[in-house]
Amino acid sequence: MFDIVTMETGISQVRRLPGGGNCNGVSPNDAPRPGYRVLPGSGALPVLPALDELLPGGLARGSVVAAGRWSLLCLALAAGASVAGAWCAVAGVPQLGVSAAACVGLDPARMLLVADPGTAWPQVVASLLDGCELVLLRPPGHAPAQVRRRLEAVLRRCGGVLVVAGDWDGAQARLLVTRQEWAGIEAGHGRLRARRVLVAADGRGAAARPRTQWLWLPAPDGSVGLADQVLSEMQDAG
Repeated sequence: MFDIVTMETGISQVRRLPGGGNCNGVSPNDAPRPGYRVLPGSGALPVLPALDELLPGGLARGSVVAAGRWSLLCLALAAGASVAGAWCAVAGVPQLGVSAAACVGLDPARMLLVADPGTAWPQVVASLLDGCELVLLRPPGHAPAQVRRRLEAVLRRCGGVLVVAGDWDGAQARLLVTRQEWAGIEAGHGRLRARRVLVAADGRGAAARPRTQWLWLPAPDGSVGLADQVLSEMQDAG
């Protein structure tokens, strides 16, 4: 159960009503999971365990991560920081499914939504970066060089992370879904239960080495996991 709380024009907070956690068992009142730790001003933001091989060391503060077109991968990139207790914001995604975001691991109690930031989206994103450690953005088009430089300067000052659903020239890390396979339909009947994807990652500096990983995105319960690991659990359960 969720409630939308208006904060100012065009900006709202999603607040979880009492009772229940998300598909990964995380409740807003829970302490961060073991292995997750948000560093106060340096280091990196953590990622979900399934993304460790793709982003060794986590999400570097002050960096931009490009994730191709909007997909569940974008939410998965933000989920690790949210589980660790970071405030996150999502801008430019009016069709965002809060239930799906919670299943991936995002905590609705610490999430701001700006469905349509309009033509002033660079200013909106800069404001969000002042108060959130991670901002997930789907820009309306290719960001001009001047806008990118301005937001990257805000990132360096605030120590946040910008995850872009789309392309971003000069991004420190890039992840793309290169293949996908749906599970659940067999011999012409059944229903889609999960999606297995091959994610490719590369970037600059420490992230320059190309890497690939098969993931369930989503798994049958809506969460994110290593494909082989979750497949074994499905087989064990019959």
